Amino acid sequence: MKSRNVTWTAIAVLLSTLNFQLSTFAQKCVNPHFDAQRLDFRDLGYPGATEIPADSSPITALLTHDANGKVYGATSGKAAHLFVWDARVNKVFPLGALPKAKGVHGCLVQGEDGRVFIGTGLNEIELFRLSRKMPEGRRAIEHQLWKDIRDRYADFEGGHLYAYDPAKSDAAVYLEGSSVEVEDLGVPVPHNSIYALTMASDGATLYGISYPDAEFFCCNVVSKKIERLGKWMEKLSYPGPERCWRGVPRALVCDRDGTLWSSGDDGLLRGYIPKIGEFVETTMRVPGEYWETQAYNAFPVVEQLFLREDGSLVGTSSDGFVFAAHPNANRLVNWGKPRVERRVRAATLGRDGRLYSICGEKDNVCRLFSFREDEGHLDWGVLGVDRSPYYAKIAYQFDAMATAPDGTILIGESDRRAKLFFFIPGASVMPGVLNPTNPR
Repeated sequence: MKSRNVTWTAIAVLLSTLNFQLSTFAQKCVNPHFDAQRLDFRDLGYPGATEIPADSSPITALLTHDANGKVYGATSGKAAHLFVWDARVNKVFPLGALPKAKGVHGCLVQGEDGRVFIGTGLNEIELFRLSRKMPEGRRAIEHQLWKDIRDRYADFEGGHLYAYDPAKSDAAVYLEGSSVEVEDLGVPVPHNSIYALTMASDGATLYGISYPDAEFFCCNVVSKKIERLGKWMEKLSYPGPERCWRGVPRALVCDRDGTLWSSGDDGLLRGYIPKIGEFVETTMRVPGEYWETQAYNAFPVVEQLFLREDGSLVGTSSDGFVFAAHPNANRLVNWGKPRVERRVRAATLGRDGRLYSICGEKDNVCRLFSFREDEGHLDWGVLGVDRSPYYAKIAYQFDAMATAPDGTILIGESDRRAKLFFFIPGASVMPGVLNPTNPR
């Protein structure tokens, strides 16, 4: 009995020592460059009951619904899920898994009738493995890279267009393993994911761009008729920084005249006029690196694109630049880039006139920035929430943003066990920018 007591005493001392060491050397939470009470996050459902599974939780699309004020989101991973955030209770409610889908790449669009349209596909934020053995010859690596990308979609049926009716299905209770109630509108492009999606000015026609083939398509949401309109871009470009992705524009927007805009070959903005079925070519070139001295033909693509009240466009590029475009004047204004690293991972127009963005590459910590013409770029810092001893988290990766009706900025984390973050504007960046409580 005495030896047992000695053993248990030794174990207790060991655990106590280990706990002290962990407490002593644990990482201190890093706070943002503004008052911390303006940042928080919510779980994607009720833990242990309705929460979206960890491997299916990375948030890759967010949409603010103009009619009911809720924010809808979609995830990518082992299975794509739909969810909704309701400000009235400040909670996230999972709406179920989307059929035959592993991802939703920013493709959530609201229709005039209040339905939410969803473009699905594979998990497009995943970095997959490339071939280890490369053939020899001129541009052999590029040819093998394209083959590796295409092979990933060989057995994939293609991304579906779905219609979700909030008025009908929001009130249902979805437990883990449930499927979301949606209407299937079909597969626009076989063996492709839906990569960018927008609603035309008629309110009844969806237009989209697929990946990896960059096929341009439309779908009448009433008749469900799908039409392929040719390739949005022809050239194969691998601008990086993710070396296993083809450069295909990740956003599509409809202006007040009904013209659809995105970037095309050689980084030039390109439009499409549905009324006459013709493309519009411009000399407005997306800001970024064009590798002139390296004889490399890669070019950046549009990451996000928004229509402003004055009819101009605000966009971001895969090289991390922010810009304004004035299609009627064929003029583009480069507003620079907020961070040395490439990529603007997500962006949204705030109610305060700022363009809020998440910047950073996948192998580093993302940070929140904003831009407004009268104040330039502001660095709001790393998104870390410290509510210890109750909960705390420093999030590294984000790929979706939206602005709630009251101006709250919703930010979707895109790591495993993802959370929905929200930032309440109104405070200023701290004097000297850096939060003095952070470790240096």
